[in-house]
Amino acid sequence: MGHFYYARHFGVLGVATLLIFLLSHWDLLNDSLVLSFAINGALHAIALVLTLRSSQTTARKLAFIGLAAGFSVFTMYIGIAGLVVFAVLPGTERLYAVLGLCSVSGAITYASLTRLFWMGKFSSRLILAMAFLCLLATCLAFFIRSYVDFLGGWWLAAAWWFSFSGALWFFDTHPDALSRPKYNRP
Repeated sequence: MGHFYYARHFGVLGVATLLIFLLSHWDLLNDSLVLSFAINGALHAIALVLTLRSSQTTARKLAFIGLAAGFSVFTMYIGIAGLVVFAVLPGTERLYAVLGLCSVSGAITYASLTRLFWMGKFSSRLILAMAFLCLLATCLAFFIRSYVDFLGGWWLAAAWWFSFSGALWFFDTHPDALSRPKYNRP
């Protein structure tokens, strides 16, 4: 069954994607990168909180949303540091390296937060697998964005959201997916 109502969760993510699309096209978030990252982190966290299967206190839910927004801003600062660290790389490679660093660090911190709050038995191996899937999806979304002018920053956030949530759904409903096989010795 999993810890969340996933059908509802993906519906809420669709609404959140529409919201960040509209916010980006109305230029409401272009002035503040910190605010943009915080809102993106909070929207996904809200989508998780609204679709929890178990009842939780409002304070716990708000703490999760606040920490998720904070971790999202922290990921932005990791990206800024990554621009300096990867300065030796040519332009496009540098952007992919920084984007990959942000995607992986964001997935690891956010999945760890999700484990801390809602999914205590979620293994580190599953968190790393989720980070890898987020990396692939984000790099693919960035590649597509380079050929489609219509897509903006909202597209990268939405691609990351759906890859993270898709991996969360799969590993939450198939917790033994990456477990080591047990061999019976004769």
